[in-house]
Amino acid sequence: MRTGKRGVCQDEQVVAPAELPFAPRPYSTELLSSWLMRVAAANLVSLRELLDGFEERYGQVLTNVPIDYAIPEAAVAALSLVCRVGPEKIRALDLRQRVPHFNPVLLLRYPQNLSLLWCPRCSRRRVRYAFCPLCLASQPVIHARWDWSVACLIRCTVHRTLLWDGCPACGEADPLTFSGFDSSPIYTCRSCGGGLTASPNNAEALQRKCHIQAVEDAYHAMLLGIAPDPILLGKATDRAFRKFVEDMLQLLTRSLNPCSPWQTTSEVTFSSRDILQIITALIENAAPSSDPRVRRKRYSRGLILWATLFKFIPEYEGSAIEQSSLRWPVSLRRRFVSARYYRTKKHWPYSPYGTNVDRRIEQRELAAIYGLRPPLQAPGSSRRCRPGGACNITVTHPVQIPRISSTI
Repeated sequence: MRTGKRGVCQDEQVVAPAELPFAPRPYSTELLSSWLMRVAAANLVSLRELLDGFEERYGQVLTNVPIDYAIPEAAVAALSLVCRVGPEKIRALDLRQRVPHFNPVLLLRYPQNLSLLWCPRCSRRRVRYAFCPLCLASQPVIHARWDWSVACLIRCTVHRTLLWDGCPACGEADPLTFSGFDSSPIYTCRSCGGGLTASPNNAEALQRKCHIQAVEDAYHAMLLGIAPDPILLGKATDRAFRKFVEDMLQLLTRSLNPCSPWQTTSEVTFSSRDILQIITALIENAAPSSDPRVRRKRYSRGLILWATLFKFIPEYEGSAIEQSSLRWPVSLRRRFVSARYYRTKKHWPYSPYGTNVDRRIEQRELAAIYGLRPPLQAPGSSRRCRPGGACNITVTHPVQIPRISSTI
């Protein structure tokens, strides 16, 4: 307020300060949105209030959606001034800078519906995160790591445990409480108060050595430009390997879980772990071998693996996937082409969807061939899955995925 000559109070527009009184430093492995949430909490405002004040002073400079990817240089300079942080540290939080060849379509996102339009945490503008309960328990200041937002990664790269997608008790997709300087870390869900960390004994139960982990490790390394291990696919480049994983993740999610947006949490028939297990089986099947018997066995097995998938892939996806396969590793491209021509010689091996009973039979066949859990849930069971991470079930222990034979 301001007072005129006659003592009449006149409204004065509130303007954000040129520099925030409190500005915590970002962690090197942190998401930009996670850091901004901590900055907002330190100044006792919501993220929406922080961004509104920021844009009121500097204009619409933070135009990228999500704000974690491809940060404009004008926004970097403005954030550097407001938070008193070097611009190079802010650029380092940009996912486009971290992983230049990454496809942003594969970032986890919150539902883009109108109910979140005025969300105080700006969910529509942020990427979504899963989290490792052991990493969370060891954090003196709670923050979200950048690799928790990648759909293809469902295990912690530090502890090898399955990432949790939201609160295991209530299913809240954004459960972490980002606090300021003088606050103790809160390891409970901000919605229901349920625990978000696992005890060491539970953590050991979550750990499981499997081939999916090897493929995840290879994909994580390739995001950073490191070529895959020749044991996996011979002389394949990191770009070709990454292209196959990302193409198949999107294709299988659309085909196996129709009408279910893969970026967000939803009830789905096949979880992201199921889909990644299918991708892992295809990669292992194309692995090189010096033993002629193993090669013949893998070739025969490859025809079965791909032929089963063809039953779920719609015809309109045919030309697109054939074109994309030209940029896959050669061994995977050969398996794909061999299976396609073996079944039809010329045409795309598409089977129109039949009745619901036929669909359920095909789903059970797919689960049996790839060693997945049964796709049909028991009556009364409750589960939450995300295509980019672990399938969270309202029980103590996660579903165990059968180990895939190395002779596939």
